Amino acid sequence: MAREIYEVTAKVVDANGAYNTLSGYPKVFDSRSYGGDTEKTHRRAEGEFSETWGAMCKRDDRKMQTVILMSADGFVLDRRTMGSLAEEEEEEA
Repeated sequence: MAREIYEVTAKVVDANGAYNTLSGYPKVFDSRSYGGDTEKTHRRAEGEFSETWGAMCKRDDRKMQTVILMSADGFVLDRRTMGSLAEEEEEEA
């Protein structure tokens, strides 16, 4: 029987510039936990990815936010990022 493992990781750069992995992440989805059903496992991981992205879309107090869905071998299946590390230029008075 085939086995699939997926991981959802969520990272942010907060308003102070600190880079952090969000609490509770990474989240791992192993087909062994779903009776060997690799399709169900993938759907659960996709669902977590989508929910995480949705929650990030409701936040505007971070400089950068990234959520990544990848397979156990490190292949990135999906990635979404908003914001950037670029420093804003201060306006002169």
